[in-house]
Amino acid sequence: MNLSALEYFREVVETKSISKVAMNRHISQSALSQNIHKLEDEVGYQLLERSNKGVEPTEAGRILFTYSGTMLRIYKKMQEELETLTHSTENIRINGYLSLVDYSLPCVLYKVKKKYPKYTFEMHAKGNMESITDLINELTDLCFVTEEPCDNRLEYERIGKEKIVLVANYNSRIPDKIDVRDLQKYEMVLLDDNALTISTFLKHKLKNFNMSIDQIPIMFKVDSIPAAKSSVSNNLGICFLPYMSVKKEIYEKRFKLIEVDNCVLDYNIFLVSRSKAERDRPTTDVYHYFVDNGEKDFC
Repeated sequence: MNLSALEYFREVVETKSISKVAMNRHISQSALSQNIHKLEDEVGYQLLERSNKGVEPTEAGRILFTYSGTMLRIYKKMQEELETLTHSTENIRINGYLSLVDYSLPCVLYKVKKKYPKYTFEMHAKGNMESITDLINELTDLCFVTEEPCDNRLEYERIGKEKIVLVANYNSRIPDKIDVRDLQKYEMVLLDDNALTISTFLKHKLKNFNMSIDQIPIMFKVDSIPAAKSSVSNNLGICFLPYMSVKKEIYEKRFKLIEVDNCVLDYNIFLVSRSKAERDRPTTDVYHYFVDNGEKDFC
């Protein structure tokens, strides 16, 4: 039985008007009438007749109307259960560099989960090379990296930038704005994480000014953002860090931003997956969500 025609039939009986249903459904009256006629052919009875009160169901029409509501509800329930069966075990694994996994990705996945409630998600913090290797070996489904991939087996999109800022303890006497050469004056804690490229970018940037990182008084290096933030909190030095990881401390006036003229260390964020032909539907759904929404959904 044509269930769309059955829905049309019920609406005609309820409104007593073919023209109103046609207008509400944005179809022509003739097309609607043809659907009703096909339904009559299927059940073998006339279902509607015109009267001075509008369109009324025949005796057969009243019987069909009585049972059709249950039929449609059962069909809808069946669709819901089939969809649950299809997606109940869909688990999407996502790798990303540490600051993204710790500070931004949870907010985005919350929104993705709202859109695709049947999907489940796993997040793992890994460096660029390890993430790409996991992707190729099908140990993860999507990954976020900070370097453009160079593998024709993979598909990727640039979805935003990681903003890098220089921060100091809020009570520090360092000016709010300095020149890049002034970095030689201030003690620094250097985040040297293999998943991020801050230290590498800083070395390249300093070369443009005929400077070396050895000219900066680096007190020590740390390999994690929490360790770097703890150092700044204890006023042990200034530090370049991802903005997403320190915006709370800036808002609460525990850290302050130091603007550095001519020193932009921001880098691109790439979303990577296997080729379209090798992706399942849930992974493709989530991939396109990230591409369409980009960094605007990051916390």
